[in-house]
Amino acid sequence: MARILALVPDLRDAAQLRRLRGLADGGHDVRSASLRKGPAPKIDWPNIDLGPIPQNQLCRRALHLLLRSARSWPSLVAEARAADIILARNFDMLALGRALMRHAPAASLVYEVLDIHGLFEGTSRRARLARAAERAALRRVDLLCLSSPAFYHRWFWPVQRHAGPWHLLENKLCLPSGASRPPSGPPRSGPLRLGWIGSIRCPASLDLLLSVATARPEIELRITGKVHRHALPDFDARINALPNVIATGPYDYPHGLPAAYAECDVVWAQDLWQRGGNSDLLLPNRVYEAGWHGCPLIAVSGTETARRISATGQGWSIDDASPDALLTLIDSLTADRLHACRRHVLSLPSRLFAETNELDRFVAVAIAARDRRLTLQPATA
Repeated sequence: MARILALVPDLRDAAQLRRLRGLADGGHDVRSASLRKGPAPKIDWPNIDLGPIPQNQLCRRALHLLLRSARSWPSLVAEARAADIILARNFDMLALGRALMRHAPAASLVYEVLDIHGLFEGTSRRARLARAAERAALRRVDLLCLSSPAFYHRWFWPVQRHAGPWHLLENKLCLPSGASRPPSGPPRSGPLRLGWIGSIRCPASLDLLLSVATARPEIELRITGKVHRHALPDFDARINALPNVIATGPYDYPHGLPAAYAECDVVWAQDLWQRGGNSDLLLPNRVYEAGWHGCPLIAVSGTETARRISATGQGWSIDDASPDALLTLIDSLTADRLHACRRHVLSLPSRLFAETNELDRFVAVAIAARDRRLTLQPATA
């Protein structure tokens, strides 16, 4: 088993906690050094708390990280020296990881990317400098770990020209041993129930779905998950104005997932937060959650989400993220068509949606990448 030091940009992030708990449950010795957006959550491993940070302010976060890292430097160096893997999620944490590698050359430095930050996109001088900094940092990374293949094929290779080793580690479900998938059941009668489940933060998705709910009052729109009100400040007022929109709030993961997906006939899967950039490349958690629970999905053509849904037959894509396109599709979704898709999704292998031994494979690949670097490194007297 490996000792892993995770450098975490937000310890309150549910996906990050799932990843670290999955590694710990697999028998690995997990440690973390973390920032957090809010109060510290309860965790089962040692953590160096680097303090709270504000939402969506990367420059302030980087400055805060620099100051708090300096205060905690002896503890950080001690943990890095004892680690087999330093797992740095996001670019600011990669900068910290590179600094620690000067004191821990025997560790494997892994750069984990779940999103391409908007800072890196565009033609501005700031974006060009950010991309150059990332390219320089990538040359010192043992392994690039990505949650979507499009991040490599449409960003790290064509834009950043990264030819080093990379590993795909998707955000599949972490479920208890023996977890079972639901039965397909008979076709459901009644009005269509359209869902939006997960992290509720995308203004474009909210606009689109509320337009559909307004145009089709017979449709029930169900919104389930944590609402990021810094991104959607008028969320409550807008949904309260529509009687066919139901917001049920956050749910417990993974225990709340069955009820959330059972209440929907089809789910909006597409992220539109950074349309034309990161949103086109990522694979959202909904792909795996809905797949496990047999719920059909809707995405937008030309995105990695749509490509995956098409490859697995998990649902349908619309040509553009417009109310007319979505309404045209919804009007074609008969009870029999939805039921046929649900039966097909439930027939797909569970390994497409839930982790089996992916985390152990990741650890093995990261250690092998470190060993390869040490083997090729010139010997010193």
